[in-house]
Amino acid sequence: MPDKIAITVVVNGQPTQVEAPPEASVQSLIEPALTKTGNAGQPVANWELTDEAGQPVGPPKKVEDVAGKTLFLNLKAGIGGGAADSSR
Repeated sequence: MPDKIAITVVVNGQPTQVEAPPEASVQSLIEPALTKTGNAGQPVANWELTDEAGQPVGPPKKVEDVAGKTLFLNLKAGIGGGAADSSR
């Protein structure tokens, strides 16, 4: 089994590669994906991982369960990005 698995995570339309151990929770992909894409304005708890069909992907899923898939990371419904938008 590999030490780490690379997963493509699309954050607000911007794809990035995140590596994590196979046995790690998929939730462990959120913080590095946000950091790599410069989306640090909202806490990790405000974000939700989904699959290509838009279905939530969370615990108990492990990184090995989503190997080869593209995941999407978006703000949870009802949470606006007003603070991030005001910097323009």
